[in-house]
Amino acid sequence: MKRARWMLRIRPARPEEPTFVFFPHAGATPLSIGRLLTALPPQVGAIVADLPRGSGLDDGTPPDQAELAAEGLTQGLASLYEQETTAPRLVLVGNSYGALLAYETAWRLLEAALSPERLIVSGFRSPVLPPADPPLYRLPLPQLRAELSARYGGAQDADAAEWDDMPGIEALRADLKACDTYRHARHGRLPLPIDVLRLTRDTSTSLEDLRAWQSVTCVPLRMADCAMGHFPWAESPELIARTLIHLTYAP
Repeated sequence: MKRARWMLRIRPARPEEPTFVFFPHAGATPLSIGRLLTALPPQVGAIVADLPRGSGLDDGTPPDQAELAAEGLTQGLASLYEQETTAPRLVLVGNSYGALLAYETAWRLLEAALSPERLIVSGFRSPVLPPADPPLYRLPLPQLRAELSARYGGAQDADAAEWDDMPGIEALRADLKACDTYRHARHGRLPLPIDVLRLTRDTSTSLEDLRAWQSVTCVPLRMADCAMGHFPWAESPELIARTLIHLTYAP
């Protein structure tokens, strides 16, 4: 494994194969891709966002702005590849808050001449749409737990944090604040394809909100139905892995 600012490369891709860059949901750590990683074929690379979680084991306070987080993540990716002579095939994969981070990171990678090949997103409305629900990050802990459970169901990640752990709460609140306060400020559209995984058992995001991702890409949007809930990487890792491979290699 190789670590750079806010990014962890778990394994490199074999020559000419893609590298999946994973952006997990709010409050998550790199452990959230554990089950999915084992389901991916060994020739593809894997990198995961590793934002500060306020645990004392990382490099700072959790960022509470999506733009700030995306800037650090972009710097990390650029550092991982600064010694490489061949341009990587980067596929950005984001679920929930991670979809927003993948989108903002894609813009910054283009500006850094490290263009991703595509975005694959799920569990999050188009970035051009304002939040439709009241903000979560200021809620007292009991109400926050109840509201998250009602909206998204229980997180099934292998690293599902104990909610009595203060660093975990701090990180979760920072990520939720980044979601709740984000306002789209980009002009133009991304010159790369976006694939949307429609999680059919996830009621947190409407079909119309998912289709609105078309407004941020110049390429016709592709949508794939997946019969799972808001945390698909843990719920159905084998199906998600097959879907990622199909979308990446399909013409």
